[in-house]
Amino acid sequence: MKNKFVIFAFLGLIAVSSWLAAYVILSQSKQIVKLQEQLQHEQMKYKIIINDPLVRDAMESGG
Repeated sequence: MKNKFVIFAFLGLIAVSSWLAAYVILSQSKQIVKLQEQLQHEQMKYKIIINDPLVRDAMESGG
């Protein structure tokens, strides 16, 4: 009887830790997607600024 309890407790621990690991992985993958979208937005803003003739002239003149 004691052995069954230990086995079930061990299997429960494995199940809970597996669920927690999957939850963390999904949460982190959502965060990665969000950060990738933010990066794309910032890159687009940078390209717009760089293509502005006034900004380009200021950068080339060292200002």
